[in-house]
Amino acid sequence: MFEIKTISLKDNRIVNIRLLQQQDAELLYNYLHNLSAESCSRFGPHPFDTESIFNIGNNLLKDDVQRYIALKDEQIIPYMLLKKGTIKADANRYAQRNTFFDETTAFTYAPSVADDYQNSGLGSKMFAVILQYLKQQRCSHIVLWGGVQATNIRAVQFYEKLGFKKIANFWHDNKDNIDMLLNL
Repeated sequence: MFEIKTISLKDNRIVNIRLLQQQDAELLYNYLHNLSAESCSRFGPHPFDTESIFNIGNNLLKDDVQRYIALKDEQIIPYMLLKKGTIKADANRYAQRNTFFDETTAFTYAPSVADDYQNSGLGSKMFAVILQYLKQQRCSHIVLWGGVQATNIRAVQFYEKLGFKKIANFWHDNKDNIDMLLNL
């Protein structure tokens, strides 16, 4: 089980990282609806509508996705999803390249960070906490959920800094995207 972790950001702000809980649905809704249009367009593992968000909260125990958050002043500031195995679309693209994953040791990762906290070090520090947990789970690979948009240079550089490698470009939703993978 994942325990609450406290981290300090570059500017010495302190945040607590924990798993999303059922009572956090309204906080999650506020987080997603306060993202800029650009940030929203780059993060899409699930819909942002009220019903979908409240269903996430109601189905946390049945869901196979772990949802990590960090809180500051009673607001979610990053929201990161981690799924054991790969999502079907990603698995199919990798399979077309003769790359297959052991669904018991591969994980799929989808991060987002509130606009005001981007470039604060929060994403890197939170990933380090999640990575520590994944290593305990004997994770072999981390696949970016749906890849990353090729035009999102900042995100591509962020993932490369974390050790992800570019695998291949693919076209989806009228956009050029890049599959990126971290081998552990």
